[in-house]
Amino acid sequence: MSLVSVIGAGSLANVFANVLHDFLPEFKLHSVLARNQEKAQVFASKYNCSAVFSFEDFLKNAAPVVVELAGGAALKEYTLPILKSGRTLICLSSGAFTDDAFKQEAICTAAKNNGRICIVNGAIGGLDFLQTCALQRGASEVVIETTKSPKSLLGAPALEGKTLDLTKKMVVFEGGVQENPHTKVKIVSDPEVHSNTHKIIYRSALADAVMEFSGKPDPANPKSSTTAALSAAACLKNLYSPISFW
Repeated sequence: MSLVSVIGAGSLANVFANVLHDFLPEFKLHSVLARNQEKAQVFASKYNCSAVFSFEDFLKNAAPVVVELAGGAALKEYTLPILKSGRTLICLSSGAFTDDAFKQEAICTAAKNNGRICIVNGAIGGLDFLQTCALQRGASEVVIETTKSPKSLLGAPALEGKTLDLTKKMVVFEGGVQENPHTKVKIVSDPEVHSNTHKIIYRSALADAVMEFSGKPDPANPKSSTTAALSAAACLKNLYSPISFW
């Protein structure tokens, strides 16, 4: 049986833990780190693991694989020490890596210490296809459009300072991606929608594709979809499986 530690004891952490219990009995939760002691203790009691409130204590005895389910701020705070310890870190809060200096330091730290960073798809599918197509020569164009309700977008770091209209559909962000000028991102706030929808349009000499994914918001955390936590469990399964699908 393989041990796993988690950072976070909120709704997505509970989804992840339930998946391990119901579908992946070869894994056991070893420890949980959370700032909210009450939530951590409830989580630890429910899933028969240890609750830890100090990161130093957590790192001393953490499992070989740590799963982050606590948000970008926690990821940026804990990534480097976890990688320095030679552990594998499965990340859900990929937005933290838009900070290029942080990303490069994480990559170097992992390489020097035999650590590993696994950034999961989250609620967006089709990224395996884009990863494949990125290896071709020639020009390509990618448009990624995300549509969520205003409630699901409130508090998003990229939208800090923006006021969302709660009564009508509006584009709240539209722009390019720093690493690839041929990739465009569009974020739409729509009070009429009840799903978090991600649409990817890809065009090149090699292939054309249109992919759309609609996930229901997590009832306890409308900013994310339940499938985001499932993708972390799927990544964990792939890491240990003798056969993997990419």
